[in-house]
Amino acid sequence: MFSNSAFRIFEESIVNYHIKNDVNQPFNNPYPETDIDHLLYRKNWIDTVQWHYEDIIRDPEIDPVKALELKRKIDASNQDRTDLVEYIDSYFLNKYQSVQTLPNARINTES
Repeated sequence: MFSNSAFRIFEESIVNYHIKNDVNQPFNNPYPETDIDHLLYRKNWIDTVQWHYEDIIRDPEIDPVKALELKRKIDASNQDRTDLVEYIDSYFLNKYQSVQTLPNARINTES
């Protein structure tokens, strides 16, 4: 089932992030670029780094210059996340484009 596979990939991403537990560590995606698993792993990695960015910026003692640098990283991360969600949406749109909808089917716009 797709949900089980996605959950496993999300868990793998989190575990791999916490090996170094550093927002500046290099990103290494173990899945082929042509696979949905690649997009899911990358999306969850972005989310994981983002959560840690947000923890860092909440520090009341953070240097204002470092806070501004981090704010710009958060903004860039948000844009990367938004773009990636669009890719994931496109994947599903392409995958299911030939499915005929039933007359009473409800339309959902979020992946």
